[in-house]
Amino acid sequence: MRISAAVISVVLLSGCTSTLTKVESPIQIDRFAGVKGCFLLFNMKTNKFDKVIGDEATCKERNSASSTFKVPLAVMAFDSGVLKDENVVLKWDGKKDVREESNKDHNAKTWMSQSIVWFSQRITPKLGQKKLQKYLNDFDYGNKDLSAGITQAWLQSPSDKSALKISAYEQTEFMKKLWTDSLPASKRAMKITRDITFLEASPKGYSLNGKTGSNFYDKERKVRLGWFISHLQKGDEEYIAVTTFSDIAPSNSTQYGGMRAKEITKEILGDLGLW
Repeated sequence: MRISAAVISVVLLSGCTSTLTKVESPIQIDRFAGVKGCFLLFNMKTNKFDKVIGDEATCKERNSASSTFKVPLAVMAFDSGVLKDENVVLKWDGKKDVREESNKDHNAKTWMSQSIVWFSQRITPKLGQKKLQKYLNDFDYGNKDLSAGITQAWLQSPSDKSALKISAYEQTEFMKKLWTDSLPASKRAMKITRDITFLEASPKGYSLNGKTGSNFYDKERKVRLGWFISHLQKGDEEYIAVTTFSDIAPSNSTQYGGMRAKEITKEILGDLGLW
């Protein structure tokens, strides 16, 4: 494993601006070896970034929201009544997908945990273009771009200019609002969304909620984009952790980018004693 002196930065979050102060990192293992990446750890107690790993440009770069968009979409669906609650079942239409888990009926809990694309594509038409756009604007979500269509915008390749895109800093801000009931939506909608994003408890007792996102820059699906947006809590310790990476060169890995981003997040949290 390649060893490097990673740079950790402390950033104060204030609207869309940040003040960057570089400090020496105690972490010597480069978790982003061979890829371009960014890890952000926002401390909800102090309202400051405790750690920024990666360069500022990468953390500010907008990329396709991919399946991380399911989190704001859930808030929209519960807030609008498109989904009455997390137990409402949507019927599979019988169209076979390469992912076997997609080929069955799902409710909101399994939609989120198993990342079911067709479930999202059933919700967005019910919201409609106008309402969906208003939610994006009200949430101040990334570039707010639906020009690729309301069933495809978040799924577009990050190399596509028409994709619904968001940066790591903006993902952090969205998650911060979700966990403080600060989105312009009902508290019930935000609570249900938080509940269905629960993943696991860490060996040290931290509760982890989150969502992966995977995409590709190329048609050959060799250059991956990976996302993991998450919330970590144990007692009065509470954090938002966001990881994103892009392959620098074509990869032969069969692992989706989102799953690798989730692994990287756990590895870094372990380095920091938070896992």
